[in-house]
Amino acid sequence: MRISLIKSIRYLLFLVTGILLLYLAFKGQDLSKMLSDLKKADYVWVLLSIVLSLLAHVLRAYRWNLMIGSLGHGTPGIMNTFHAVIMGYLANLAFPRMGELARCTVLNKSDNIPVIKLLGTVIAERIVDLLMLGIVFAMAILLEFNLISGFLYQHVHTKLSGRTGDIILLIFAFLLIVLIVIFFYFLMKKKRWGIYNRIIRFFSGMKTGILSVKNLDNKTGFILSSAFIWLLYGLSSYLCFFALNATSTLGPGAALSTLVFGSLAMIAPVQGGIGAFHWMVSEGLIIYGISKSDGLSYALLVHTTQTLIILFIGSISLILFLKQYTRKNQNEQTG
Repeated sequence: MRISLIKSIRYLLFLVTGILLLYLAFKGQDLSKMLSDLKKADYVWVLLSIVLSLLAHVLRAYRWNLMIGSLGHGTPGIMNTFHAVIMGYLANLAFPRMGELARCTVLNKSDNIPVIKLLGTVIAERIVDLLMLGIVFAMAILLEFNLISGFLYQHVHTKLSGRTGDIILLIFAFLLIVLIVIFFYFLMKKKRWGIYNRIIRFFSGMKTGILSVKNLDNKTGFILSSAFIWLLYGLSSYLCFFALNATSTLGPGAALSTLVFGSLAMIAPVQGGIGAFHWMVSEGLIIYGISKSDGLSYALLVHTTQTLIILFIGSISLILFLKQYTRKNQNEQTG
């Protein structure tokens, strides 16, 4: 009961944060103009963008399969893995950061692979994605150095300089130290209750999953799929530029920057990046001469269409998974 209450409070806190960010992003903007822009948008480009995003999800499932295959528990069917990935995104729309656990649980139910080892592969995957994001960020800086450096100076350096910035950094460091101390306190206090051994087993399973990258049979496929996932993400952002008149003249460099800003926003612990995505992307497009209102129209178009696709495809995946899982249980009982 207590755990459920904590989860509910955390869920509401994240939701309120997302709504607040959304309010701040759209505060003072002409909403009627944005709706008019969306009605006039060329949705052929949006559809092409969606197709590329779905291809990226398929590649993500393929890459995850390569990692899972090295765990020694067999390789799931690509459709099972794809359904798990999409349901993970669906879970993130409701509970931030729950998607990773959700997709591991789905694959555990369908293919009997240990959840802890699957979580290890997801952590390894996230590390690779952070590396790829770093590469994309570096490319964006090289191509758009003057524009991005000005943006970072205005939005990061000036806000973290002086007394206010020092206070923010000190508070962050203090909270980090407190969390570390609390973690080790409970780790040592509960050692005699067997929790220590469970933690050791947990991290052992996680280690196996993380090291799955090292034991890959098809390292070339893993590297190429990782690169193409992010290439498809970038192309998806780029194609959406042509859907709106205000952004139709932007080039590939702007798409790289938008991909970076959007990816950083999606890391924020709010449901589906709501609010954070709209604010970050619209602020990033300002450096390319796009007005705040037009930038928000673009962010709203991209975020809304991608969310609707995840809801639609995710719901189909959930239905198919439930049917498969029910059939599997019936066969086991019959056997």
